[in-house]
Amino acid sequence: MLKKNGAIMLQYSVYEVNNTQRIMDNIKMKIENVYTKQFSGGDSVMIFDVNNSNIIKYGNAIHRDTDMVFL
Repeated sequence: MLKKNGAIMLQYSVYEVNNTQRIMDNIKMKIENVYTKQFSGGDSVMIFDVNNSNIIKYGNAIHRDTDMVFL
């Protein structure tokens, strides 16, 4: 569901979504209306709203904001 809304998988269960507030609201609504019913005691969903100007990136993450050409 997250990938269909433009999310990029960073780790097995960590996704990054760079979208409009409308897309984020749609994702939150779908989580609340569809997936919350399926959660068990071991499930967690956390949504962090971060400002991109305050993020310091290391490793592979530094390539996420630069243009790349794949041939």
